[in-house]
Amino acid sequence: MYEQKSKVAKQATGQENTVRDTPVLVLDKAAIERIILILTLECQSPNSGIQSFFEVICGINVSAGRISNVINEAAQRAQAYDDTIDLSGIGQMAIDEIFQCGKPVLTGVDPVSTYNFLLEEAADRTADTWAIYLEDRKDKGLNPETSINDGGTGLMAGLPQVFPDIEIQADTFHALQGMGKEVQKLERAAYKLISGEAGLKEKLAGKRPRAKHNESLAGIQAKMDGAIKMYDSIYILFAWLQALLNFSGYSLADTRILAEWVLSEMELLAAGNPGYIKEVVKIRKLLPGLLSFIGRLERGMRETAEKTGIPVDVFKHMYQQMAFSPDSPHGIESHCKLAMQLGEKYTEAQNEFNLLLDTTKKASSMVENLNGRIRVFIEVKRVIPTSFFVLLKVFFNTRKYRRSRYAARKGKSPLELLTNTSQPDFLEALGY
Repeated sequence: MYEQKSKVAKQATGQENTVRDTPVLVLDKAAIERIILILTLECQSPNSGIQSFFEVICGINVSAGRISNVINEAAQRAQAYDDTIDLSGIGQMAIDEIFQCGKPVLTGVDPVSTYNFLLEEAADRTADTWAIYLEDRKDKGLNPETSINDGGTGLMAGLPQVFPDIEIQADTFHALQGMGKEVQKLERAAYKLISGEAGLKEKLAGKRPRAKHNESLAGIQAKMDGAIKMYDSIYILFAWLQALLNFSGYSLADTRILAEWVLSEMELLAAGNPGYIKEVVKIRKLLPGLLSFIGRLERGMRETAEKTGIPVDVFKHMYQQMAFSPDSPHGIESHCKLAMQLGEKYTEAQNEFNLLLDTTKKASSMVENLNGRIRVFIEVKRVIPTSFFVLLKVFFNTRKYRRSRYAARKGKSPLELLTNTSQPDFLEALGY
Protein backbone atom coordinates (compact mmCIF):
# COMPACT_ATOMS: atom_id res chain seq x y z
CA MET A 1 0.00 0.00 0.00
CA TYR A 2 2.81 2.44 0.90
CA GLU A 3 4.53 1.65 -2.41
CA GLN A 4 1.29 2.44 -4.20
CA LYS A 5 1.01 5.77 -2.39
CA SER A 6 4.56 6.64 -3.34
CA LYS A 7 3.95 5.81 -7.02
CA VAL A 8 0.76 7.84 -7.07
CA ALA A 9 2.53 10.82 -5.46
CA LYS A 10 5.43 10.68 -7.93
CA GLN A 11 3.09 10.31 -10.87
CA ALA A 12 1.06 13.31 -9.72
CA THR A 13 4.21 15.50 -9.50
CA GLY A 14 5.59 14.22 -12.80
CA GLN A 15 8.56 12.54 -11.14
CA GLU A 16 7.60 9.13 -12.46
CA ASN A 17 5.81 8.29 -15.69
CA THR A 18 6.57 4.59 -15.92
CA VAL A 19 3.45 3.55 -14.02
CA ARG A 20 0.85 5.23 -16.22
CA ASP A 21 -0.48 1.88 -17.42
CA THR A 22 -0.15 0.18 -14.04
CA PRO A 23 -3.50 -0.23 -12.25
CA VAL A 24 -3.55 1.59 -8.94
CA LEU A 25 -6.08 0.75 -6.23
CA VAL A 26 -7.17 3.80 -4.25
CA LEU A 27 -8.49 2.58 -0.91
CA ASP A 28 -11.02 5.30 -0.28
CA LYS A 29 -14.28 4.74 1.64
CA ALA A 30 -16.21 3.62 -1.45
CA ALA A 31 -13.56 1.06 -2.46
CA ILE A 32 -13.40 -0.41 1.03
CA GLU A 33 -17.18 -0.79 1.12
CA ARG A 34 -17.25 -2.52 -2.28
CA ILE A 35 -14.46 -4.89 -1.23
CA ILE A 36 -16.29 -5.77 2.00
CA LEU A 37 -19.49 -6.60 0.11
CA ILE A 38 -17.78 -8.69 -2.56
CA LEU A 39 -15.73 -10.62 0.00
CA THR A 40 -18.90 -11.23 2.03
CA LEU A 41 -21.20 -12.30 -0.80
CA GLU A 42 -19.06 -13.50 -3.70
CA CYS A 43 -16.34 -15.15 -1.58
CA GLN A 44 -18.54 -16.13 1.41
CA SER A 45 -15.83 -14.83 3.70
CA PRO A 46 -16.36 -14.45 7.48
CA ASN A 47 -15.63 -11.08 9.09
CA SER A 48 -12.32 -12.37 10.39
CA GLY A 49 -11.28 -13.30 6.86
CA ILE A 50 -12.22 -9.83 5.59
CA GLN A 51 -10.13 -8.25 8.34
CA SER A 52 -7.17 -10.48 7.44
CA PHE A 53 -7.46 -9.52 3.77
CA PHE A 54 -7.27 -5.79 4.52
CA GLU A 55 -4.45 -6.27 7.01
CA VAL A 56 -2.26 -8.62 4.93
CA ILE A 57 -2.97 -7.39 1.38
CA CYS A 58 -3.79 -3.74 1.90
CA GLY A 59 -1.88 -2.96 5.08
CA ILE A 60 -4.84 -1.34 6.88
CA ASN A 61 -7.02 -2.30 9.82
CA VAL A 62 -10.78 -2.57 9.32
CA SER A 63 -12.76 -3.21 12.48
CA ALA A 64 -15.50 -5.81 12.79
CA GLY A 65 -17.90 -3.01 13.66
CA ARG A 66 -17.17 -1.22 10.40
CA ILE A 67 -17.73 -4.41 8.42
CA SER A 68 -21.04 -4.95 10.20
CA ASN A 69 -22.13 -1.35 9.52
CA VAL A 70 -21.35 -1.69 5.81
CA ILE A 71 -23.35 -4.92 5.54
CA ASN A 72 -26.31 -3.46 7.48
CA GLU A 73 -26.33 -0.35 5.29
CA ALA A 74 -26.20 -2.54 2.17
CA ALA A 75 -29.12 -4.62 3.50
CA GLN A 76 -31.22 -1.47 3.88
CA ARG A 77 -30.39 -0.40 0.34
CA ALA A 78 -31.16 -3.92 -0.90
CA GLN A 79 -34.59 -3.81 0.74
CA ALA A 80 -35.37 -0.46 -0.89
CA TYR A 81 -34.23 -1.77 -4.28
CA ASP A 82 -36.12 -5.06 -3.92
CA ASP A 83 -39.33 -3.17 -3.17
CA THR A 84 -39.18 -1.54 -6.62
CA ILE A 85 -39.25 -4.81 -8.58
CA ASP A 86 -42.48 -5.61 -10.43
CA LEU A 87 -43.37 -9.28 -9.99
CA SER A 88 -46.19 -9.42 -12.57
CA GLY A 89 -43.97 -11.29 -15.03
CA ILE A 90 -43.97 -14.44 -12.89
CA GLY A 91 -46.36 -16.98 -14.40
CA GLN A 92 -45.28 -19.99 -12.32
CA MET A 93 -43.90 -19.98 -8.80
CA ALA A 94 -42.16 -22.64 -6.74
CA ILE A 95 -42.68 -22.09 -3.01
CA ASP A 96 -41.42 -24.05 -0.03
CA GLU A 97 -39.86 -23.76 3.41
CA ILE A 98 -36.19 -24.08 4.20
CA PHE A 99 -34.88 -24.05 7.75
CA GLN A 100 -32.23 -22.30 9.78
CA CYS A 101 -31.71 -23.52 13.35
CA GLY A 102 -35.23 -24.93 13.33
CA LYS A 103 -36.82 -21.66 12.18
CA PRO A 104 -38.67 -21.63 8.84
CA VAL A 105 -37.49 -19.41 6.01
CA LEU A 106 -40.37 -18.95 3.58
CA THR A 107 -39.02 -19.15 0.05
CA GLY A 108 -40.38 -18.45 -3.41
CA VAL A 109 -38.68 -18.72 -6.81
CA ASP A 110 -39.79 -18.22 -10.41
CA PRO A 111 -38.58 -21.53 -11.93
CA VAL A 112 -38.39 -20.04 -15.43
CA SER A 113 -36.27 -16.94 -14.77
CA THR A 114 -34.90 -18.35 -11.46
CA TYR A 115 -35.78 -14.98 -9.82
CA ASN A 116 -36.07 -15.29 -6.04
CA PHE A 117 -39.10 -13.22 -4.99
CA LEU A 118 -39.45 -14.46 -1.40
CA LEU A 119 -36.78 -15.20 1.19
CA GLU A 120 -38.05 -14.32 4.65
CA GLU A 121 -37.40 -15.84 8.05
CA ALA A 122 -40.76 -16.25 9.81
CA ALA A 123 -41.90 -17.10 13.31
CA ASP A 124 -43.86 -20.11 12.02
CA ARG A 125 -45.19 -21.63 8.81
CA THR A 126 -48.93 -21.57 9.46
CA ALA A 127 -51.56 -20.74 6.85
CA ASP A 128 -51.92 -17.17 8.15
CA THR A 129 -48.17 -16.55 8.03
CA TRP A 130 -47.93 -17.82 4.46
CA ALA A 131 -50.94 -15.70 3.50
CA ILE A 132 -49.34 -12.54 4.95
CA TYR A 133 -46.08 -12.94 3.02
CA LEU A 134 -47.79 -13.96 -0.22
CA GLU A 135 -50.21 -11.03 0.07
CA ASP A 136 -47.23 -8.70 0.38
CA ARG A 137 -45.80 -10.11 -2.87
CA LYS A 138 -49.21 -9.85 -4.50
CA ASP A 139 -49.13 -6.11 -3.77
CA LYS A 140 -45.92 -6.00 -5.83
CA GLY A 141 -47.61 -7.61 -8.83
CA LEU A 142 -47.23 -11.33 -8.10
CA ASN A 143 -50.19 -13.15 -9.68
CA PRO A 144 -49.03 -16.52 -11.06
CA GLU A 145 -51.24 -19.02 -12.83
CA THR A 146 -49.47 -22.01 -11.26
CA SER A 147 -47.88 -22.80 -7.91
CA ILE A 148 -45.42 -25.69 -7.64
CA ASN A 149 -45.10 -26.94 -4.08
CA ASP A 150 -45.16 -29.96 -1.81
CA GLY A 151 -48.08 -30.78 0.46
CA GLY A 152 -47.07 -28.63 3.46
CA THR A 153 -50.20 -28.12 5.58
CA GLY A 154 -49.74 -24.42 6.30
CA LEU A 155 -48.62 -23.64 2.78
CA MET A 156 -51.55 -25.48 1.18
CA ALA A 157 -54.03 -23.72 3.48
CA GLY A 158 -52.52 -20.23 3.09
CA LEU A 159 -52.03 -20.29 -0.69
CA PRO A 160 -55.73 -20.27 -1.71
CA GLN A 161 -56.41 -17.41 0.72
CA VAL A 162 -54.32 -15.15 -1.51
CA PHE A 163 -54.68 -16.87 -4.91
CA PRO A 164 -58.06 -18.69 -4.84
CA ASP A 165 -58.00 -19.68 -8.53
CA ILE A 166 -54.37 -20.75 -8.79
CA GLU A 167 -53.52 -24.16 -10.29
CA ILE A 168 -51.53 -26.38 -7.93
CA GLN A 169 -48.70 -28.44 -9.41
CA ALA A 170 -47.63 -31.03 -6.84
CA ASP A 171 -43.84 -31.19 -6.71
CA THR A 172 -42.82 -34.44 -8.37
CA PHE A 173 -39.47 -34.68 -6.57
CA HIS A 174 -40.91 -34.61 -3.05
CA ALA A 175 -43.80 -36.89 -4.04
CA LEU A 176 -41.47 -39.64 -5.29
CA GLN A 177 -38.81 -39.21 -2.61
CA GLY A 178 -40.62 -41.30 0.02
CA MET A 179 -41.43 -44.09 -2.42
CA GLY A 180 -37.80 -44.13 -3.55
CA LYS A 181 -36.72 -44.74 0.05
CA GLU A 182 -39.14 -47.68 0.32
CA VAL A 183 -37.64 -49.16 -2.88
CA GLN A 184 -34.18 -48.84 -1.33
CA LYS A 185 -35.40 -50.73 1.76
CA LEU A 186 -36.52 -53.61 -0.46
CA GLU A 187 -33.14 -53.58 -2.17
CA ARG A 188 -31.28 -53.70 1.15
CA ALA A 189 -33.48 -56.56 2.35
CA ALA A 190 -32.71 -58.56 -0.80
CA TYR A 191 -28.97 -57.94 -0.52
CA LYS A 192 -29.02 -58.98 3.14
CA LEU A 193 -30.52 -62.34 2.18
CA ILE A 194 -28.02 -62.70 -0.69
CA SER A 195 -25.18 -62.12 1.78
CA GLY A 196 -26.71 -64.64 4.19
CA GLU A 197 -26.92 -67.26 1.44
CA ALA A 198 -23.29 -66.65 0.47
CA GLY A 199 -22.22 -67.07 4.10
CA LEU A 200 -24.02 -70.41 4.46
CA LYS A 201 -22.55 -71.71 1.18
CA GLU A 202 -19.10 -70.81 2.46
CA LYS A 203 -19.70 -72.78 5.65
CA LEU A 204 -20.97 -75.79 3.71
CA ALA A 205 -17.83 -75.69 1.55
CA GLY A 206 -15.63 -75.77 4.65
CA LYS A 207 -14.00 -78.73 6.34
CA ARG A 208 -16.84 -79.35 8.81
CA PRO A 209 -20.20 -78.74 7.11
CA ARG A 210 -23.25 -79.34 9.28
CA ALA A 211 -26.69 -80.63 8.38
CA LYS A 212 -28.39 -77.62 9.93
CA HIS A 213 -26.55 -75.41 7.43
CA ASN A 214 -28.27 -77.29 4.57
CA GLU A 215 -31.67 -76.72 6.19
CA SER A 216 -30.90 -73.03 6.79
CA LEU A 217 -29.67 -72.65 3.21
CA ALA A 218 -32.91 -74.04 1.78
CA GLY A 219 -34.94 -71.65 3.93
CA ILE A 220 -32.89 -68.55 3.13
CA GLN A 221 -32.86 -69.33 -0.62
CA ALA A 222 -36.66 -69.38 -0.69
CA LYS A 223 -36.78 -66.04 1.11
CA MET A 224 -34.02 -64.62 -1.09
CA ASP A 225 -35.78 -65.60 -4.32
CA GLY A 226 -38.97 -63.94 -3.10
CA ALA A 227 -37.16 -60.78 -2.01
CA ILE A 228 -35.28 -60.47 -5.32
CA LYS A 229 -38.47 -61.01 -7.32
CA MET A 230 -40.29 -58.43 -5.19
CA TYR A 231 -37.52 -55.84 -5.56
CA ASP A 232 -37.12 -56.37 -9.31
CA SER A 233 -40.86 -56.01 -9.93
CA ILE A 234 -41.27 -52.97 -7.68
CA TYR A 235 -38.15 -51.33 -9.13
CA ILE A 236 -39.48 -51.67 -12.70
CA LEU A 237 -42.87 -50.27 -11.68
CA PHE A 238 -41.21 -47.39 -9.83
CA ALA A 239 -39.09 -46.59 -12.92
CA TRP A 240 -42.25 -46.56 -15.04
CA LEU A 241 -43.95 -44.23 -12.57
CA GLN A 242 -40.96 -41.87 -12.63
CA ALA A 243 -41.11 -41.82 -16.44
CA LEU A 244 -44.85 -41.09 -16.41
CA LEU A 245 -44.32 -38.17 -14.03
CA ASN A 246 -41.92 -36.69 -16.57
CA PHE A 247 -42.33 -35.59 -20.19
CA SER A 248 -43.14 -39.13 -21.32
CA GLY A 249 -44.84 -38.41 -24.66
CA TYR A 250 -48.24 -39.65 -23.47
CA SER A 251 -51.31 -37.40 -23.31
CA LEU A 252 -52.77 -36.36 -19.96
CA ALA A 253 -55.62 -38.86 -20.27
CA ASP A 254 -53.32 -41.76 -21.22
CA THR A 255 -50.79 -40.86 -18.52
CA ARG A 256 -53.51 -40.88 -15.86
CA ILE A 257 -54.68 -44.36 -16.93
CA LEU A 258 -51.14 -45.77 -17.06
CA ALA A 259 -50.16 -44.24 -13.71
CA GLU A 260 -53.27 -45.66 -12.05
CA TRP A 261 -52.42 -49.10 -13.44
CA VAL A 262 -48.83 -48.89 -12.15
CA LEU A 263 -50.04 -47.86 -8.69
CA SER A 264 -52.56 -50.73 -8.62
CA GLU A 265 -49.83 -53.23 -9.52
CA MET A 266 -47.59 -51.78 -6.81
CA GLU A 267 -50.41 -52.13 -4.30
CA LEU A 268 -50.87 -55.81 -5.15
CA LEU A 269 -47.15 -56.59 -4.96
CA ALA A 270 -46.54 -54.63 -1.76
CA ALA A 271 -49.45 -56.18 0.19
CA GLY A 272 -48.21 -56.62 3.76
CA ASN A 273 -45.69 -53.78 3.45
CA PRO A 274 -47.41 -50.85 5.23
CA GLY A 275 -44.62 -48.38 4.46
CA TYR A 276 -44.86 -48.93 0.73
CA ILE A 277 -48.67 -49.01 0.72
CA LYS A 278 -48.65 -45.64 2.49
CA GLU A 279 -46.53 -44.15 -0.32
CA VAL A 280 -48.81 -45.63 -3.00
CA VAL A 281 -51.85 -44.08 -1.32
CA LYS A 282 -50.05 -40.73 -1.11
CA ILE A 283 -49.11 -40.73 -4.81
CA ARG A 284 -52.65 -41.72 -5.84
CA LYS A 285 -54.09 -38.85 -3.82
CA LEU A 286 -51.63 -36.36 -5.35
CA LEU A 287 -51.91 -37.73 -8.90
CA PRO A 288 -54.15 -34.99 -10.39
CA GLY A 289 -51.75 -32.31 -9.14
CA LEU A 290 -48.65 -34.29 -10.14
CA LEU A 291 -49.91 -34.52 -13.74
CA SER A 292 -50.95 -30.88 -13.90
CA PHE A 293 -47.85 -30.01 -15.96
CA ILE A 294 -49.05 -32.20 -18.86
CA GLY A 295 -52.34 -30.32 -19.00
CA ARG A 296 -50.47 -27.01 -19.03
CA LEU A 297 -48.18 -28.30 -21.78
CA GLU A 298 -51.19 -29.29 -23.89
CA ARG A 299 -52.78 -25.87 -23.36
CA GLY A 300 -49.45 -24.28 -24.31
CA MET A 301 -49.44 -26.29 -27.54
CA ARG A 302 -52.87 -24.97 -28.51
CA GLU A 303 -51.94 -21.37 -27.66
CA THR A 304 -48.65 -21.61 -29.60
CA ALA A 305 -50.49 -23.09 -32.57
CA GLU A 306 -52.87 -20.12 -32.63
CA LYS A 307 -49.97 -17.66 -32.32
CA THR A 308 -47.70 -19.18 -34.98
CA GLY A 309 -50.17 -20.78 -37.37
CA ILE A 310 -48.39 -24.13 -37.00
CA PRO A 311 -50.99 -26.94 -36.62
CA VAL A 312 -51.37 -28.12 -33.02
CA ASP A 313 -51.01 -31.73 -34.23
CA VAL A 314 -47.38 -30.92 -35.11
CA PHE A 315 -46.61 -30.10 -31.48
CA LYS A 316 -48.54 -33.14 -30.29
CA HIS A 317 -46.52 -35.29 -32.68
CA MET A 318 -43.25 -33.81 -31.37
CA TYR A 319 -44.34 -34.63 -27.84
CA GLN A 320 -45.32 -38.18 -28.79
CA GLN A 321 -41.83 -38.68 -30.23
CA MET A 322 -40.48 -38.34 -26.67
CA ALA A 323 -41.95 -41.76 -25.90
CA PHE A 324 -39.35 -43.30 -28.22
CA SER A 325 -35.59 -43.41 -28.08
CA PRO A 326 -34.10 -40.84 -30.51
CA ASP A 327 -32.01 -43.66 -32.07
CA SER A 328 -34.89 -46.09 -32.48
CA PRO A 329 -36.03 -46.84 -36.06
CA HIS A 330 -39.54 -45.62 -35.28
CA GLY A 331 -38.23 -42.39 -33.72
CA ILE A 332 -35.93 -41.65 -36.67
CA GLU A 333 -38.63 -42.41 -39.24
CA SER A 334 -41.18 -40.27 -37.41
CA HIS A 335 -38.70 -37.41 -37.11
CA CYS A 336 -37.88 -37.49 -40.84
CA LYS A 337 -41.53 -37.54 -41.89
CA LEU A 338 -42.29 -34.52 -39.75
CA ALA A 339 -39.28 -32.61 -41.11
CA MET A 340 -40.36 -33.32 -44.71
CA GLN A 341 -43.94 -32.33 -43.94
CA LEU A 342 -43.03 -28.96 -42.40
CA GLY A 343 -40.12 -27.99 -44.63
CA GLU A 344 -38.83 -24.52 -43.70
CA LYS A 345 -41.30 -24.35 -40.81
CA TYR A 346 -39.66 -27.31 -39.03
CA THR A 347 -36.95 -25.29 -37.24
CA GLU A 348 -39.48 -22.73 -36.02
CA ALA A 349 -41.81 -25.48 -34.79
CA GLN A 350 -38.96 -27.30 -33.03
CA ASN A 351 -37.81 -24.09 -31.32
CA GLU A 352 -41.35 -23.28 -30.17
CA PHE A 353 -41.82 -26.80 -28.83
CA ASN A 354 -38.49 -26.74 -26.97
CA LEU A 355 -39.48 -23.40 -25.43
CA LEU A 356 -42.73 -24.95 -24.23
CA LEU A 357 -40.83 -27.81 -22.59
CA ASP A 358 -38.33 -25.44 -20.96
CA THR A 359 -41.02 -23.20 -19.51
CA THR A 360 -43.42 -25.91 -18.28
CA LYS A 361 -42.15 -26.71 -14.80
CA LYS A 362 -43.13 -29.65 -12.61
CA ALA A 363 -40.76 -29.54 -9.64
CA SER A 364 -39.64 -26.98 -7.06
CA SER A 365 -35.99 -27.93 -7.51
CA MET A 366 -34.98 -24.26 -7.80
CA VAL A 367 -35.90 -23.86 -4.12
CA GLU A 368 -33.62 -26.77 -3.23
CA ASN A 369 -30.88 -25.17 -5.35
CA LEU A 370 -31.31 -21.89 -3.47
CA ASN A 371 -31.24 -23.77 -0.17
CA GLY A 372 -27.88 -25.28 -1.11
CA ARG A 373 -26.41 -21.86 -1.93
CA ILE A 374 -27.64 -20.37 1.34
CA ARG A 375 -26.17 -23.27 3.36
CA VAL A 376 -22.68 -22.01 2.47
CA PHE A 377 -23.39 -18.73 4.27
CA ILE A 378 -24.98 -20.50 7.25
CA GLU A 379 -21.85 -22.62 7.69
CA VAL A 380 -19.73 -19.44 7.70
CA LYS A 381 -21.94 -17.24 9.86
CA ARG A 382 -23.56 -19.96 12.00
CA VAL A 383 -26.81 -17.98 11.89
CA ILE A 384 -27.86 -15.61 9.11
CA PRO A 385 -29.45 -12.41 10.50
CA THR A 386 -32.92 -11.65 9.17
CA SER A 387 -31.76 -8.48 7.42
CA PHE A 388 -29.03 -10.43 5.62
CA PHE A 389 -31.59 -12.52 3.72
CA VAL A 390 -32.76 -9.59 1.60
CA LEU A 391 -29.14 -8.76 0.78
CA LEU A 392 -28.61 -12.34 -0.37
CA LYS A 393 -31.81 -12.22 -2.39
CA VAL A 394 -30.78 -9.09 -4.33
CA PHE A 395 -27.26 -10.47 -4.78
CA PHE A 396 -28.56 -13.74 -6.27
CA ASN A 397 -31.10 -11.93 -8.45
CA THR A 398 -28.59 -9.49 -9.97
CA ARG A 399 -25.70 -11.92 -10.41
CA LYS A 400 -25.21 -12.89 -14.05
CA TYR A 401 -24.93 -16.54 -15.06
CA ARG A 402 -21.43 -17.25 -16.34
CA ARG A 403 -22.58 -20.60 -17.68
CA SER A 404 -25.83 -22.52 -17.88
CA ARG A 405 -27.27 -25.55 -19.65
CA TYR A 406 -29.98 -23.14 -20.83
CA ALA A 407 -28.36 -20.95 -23.48
CA ALA A 408 -30.83 -18.11 -22.86
CA ARG A 409 -29.56 -17.70 -19.27
CA LYS A 410 -25.86 -17.34 -20.05
CA GLY A 411 -24.59 -13.81 -19.42
CA LYS A 412 -27.88 -12.67 -17.89
CA SER A 413 -29.10 -12.29 -14.33
CA PRO A 414 -32.39 -13.71 -13.01
CA LEU A 415 -33.72 -10.13 -12.85
CA GLU A 416 -32.86 -9.58 -16.52
CA LEU A 417 -34.52 -12.88 -17.43
CA LEU A 418 -37.64 -11.87 -15.49
CA THR A 419 -37.94 -8.37 -16.95
CA ASN A 420 -36.42 -9.17 -20.37
CA THR A 421 -34.44 -5.92 -20.12
CA SER A 422 -30.87 -4.98 -19.21
CA GLN A 423 -30.43 -4.41 -15.46
CA PRO A 424 -27.62 -3.06 -13.26
CA ASP A 425 -25.28 -5.46 -11.51
CA PHE A 426 -25.33 -5.91 -7.75
CA LEU A 427 -23.06 -3.05 -6.66
CA GLU A 428 -24.56 -0.62 -9.15
CA ALA A 429 -28.10 -1.53 -8.12
CA LEU A 430 -27.27 -0.70 -4.50
CA GLY A 431 -25.48 2.52 -5.40
CA TYR A 432 -21.87 1.46 -4.70
